[in-house]
Amino acid sequence: MAFTPNDPLFNEIDSTNLESVRKNVVFNNFFVGTPFLEKLRVAGVADPYLGGAGMTEGILYGRPQGAGVMPGQDITITRQQIDTKMKFFPKLYVSWFPMDEWEMDDGSGQGGVVNSGPAKIADIYTLFMEGLVMQINTMIEMDSFRHGQQSSATVLDNRIKVSNGLDEALNNGIDYSVYGNRYAYYGGQVRNGNIGVALNVTPLYLGTAPSTFAGGGVSNPGQINFGALQRLWSQARVAGGKPTLGITNVFGFEAISVALDVYRRDVSNIKHDIRWDSLNFNGVDLFADSLAPSAQAQYYIAIGPNVGSAGNTNLVDGVGSNTTTVQFTTGQFTNATTGGNLDYSPTNSGLPSNTTIMPSEYVAFLEPESFKLRTTDKPGFDFGIRRTKLPYNVTVDAIMMRLGTNLYNVQPRHNSYAYGFSN
Repeated sequence: MAFTPNDPLFNEIDSTNLESVRKNVVFNNFFVGTPFLEKLRVAGVADPYLGGAGMTEGILYGRPQGAGVMPGQDITITRQQIDTKMKFFPKLYVSWFPMDEWEMDDGSGQGGVVNSGPAKIADIYTLFMEGLVMQINTMIEMDSFRHGQQSSATVLDNRIKVSNGLDEALNNGIDYSVYGNRYAYYGGQVRNGNIGVALNVTPLYLGTAPSTFAGGGVSNPGQINFGALQRLWSQARVAGGKPTLGITNVFGFEAISVALDVYRRDVSNIKHDIRWDSLNFNGVDLFADSLAPSAQAQYYIAIGPNVGSAGNTNLVDGVGSNTTTVQFTTGQFTNATTGGNLDYSPTNSGLPSNTTIMPSEYVAFLEPESFKLRTTDKPGFDFGIRRTKLPYNVTVDAIMMRLGTNLYNVQPRHNSYAYGFSN
C-alpha cells in the first residue's frame, strides 16, 4: 500500500505544544541484573591475570603410601605422583557499536550536531557506552552457567571462545548436566583417570521416574523439598566444602520458597549487601538470578525464540545462545565393573537410563572461595575502549569495548547442584 502523508503534517495541538519529557531519563526495559557475578566479586574471587600462555592452578589429588606395620617389618617404598595442575586460558569478550559523530558526541565537544542543545533529552553516546558494559556483563553472567569447551561426542555445543562455567565445572564425566552434556575433562585434566574423582561433582536429579528404561520413557520435572536441599548441602560438605552462596532462577527461587514454607522452615526474605533478596538455608544465602538456567524464564524476559524481528532484542551469551534449559535424552548407564546395564546412573545422581529428561529449574549450592575470576590487568582489555575509523566514511567510527577474562573453579567438589524440578 502506498504511503499517504498527513496534509497538513501537524495538527494544531502538535504544532503549538512541546511534548512532556523528563530530561536525562531512559527506562531500561531490556537488561536484567547479574547477582551471581556481583556476589562472587564481593567474596573477593577476583585474581588479576598478569599474562602468560595460560592460567594454571595446582591441585592435590592423591596421597603418599602408608599402612600399619610390625616392628622390623620390611616395606616396599615407591613414589607416586600426588599433585598436578589444571590449565585454563583467557577468553576475550567484545561489545561494539558504530558511532556517528554527526549524531552524537563522545564528550570532546567536536560532534553531536543532532543530539545536542536544549532539544537533547538524553545523551546517545552515554546510552551506548553503558549498554556495552551491560552487554559484556550479561554475556559473562550467562556463560558462567554454561561451559567453555569444544563440542565432542559428549558435549553438544562448541563454546571454546567463552568462560569455563559451572556446567563443566560441576560434572563427573558420567552424568548428564542440566544442558545434556558430560565433561570427560576439566581444566585439561581427565576425570576418572589417574587423578580419580578429585574434580568430580555428582548432580542431584529430581525428576519423576520414567515408565520404561528401555527407551522412549519421559521423566517430567519433580518437586524440590527440604530433604533435597539438605542433600545438596551434604554433598558439598562431605567433600570439605563450605557452601554459603545459592544461585537459582527466579522460578527456582519460587519453588524452593514454597517448599520451605510447607515445612515452616526459614523463609525470611532479607536484604543483603548486593541488593538481591535472599532466602537462607543452613547457612547458604540463596539468591534469585534472572539469567540462571530455567525453562520458564524465557516467557518473561527476552531470551525466548520470539523476542522481536530487529535482531538485537534478545539477551544472549558469548556465543549468541542463552541459559534456557531444553529437553535431552540420556544414554544407557552401565556398571563399571560388570558392564551390565543399569536403570539408573551408578553415581547415585538419580538420572535414569534411555530417558527424555525435562531439566526445567536448577539450583546450585556454591563455595565462593573456590572460584576465580581472572581479568587481565591490561587497561585496554579491562572494559577498555578501542576506536577505529571506518574507511572512507566521513562521520562514522567503530567503538569496541574489550574484556579479557575467565571464570573457573579450582575445587569443584566443594559445590553441588540439582535440577529437574519446577514450581
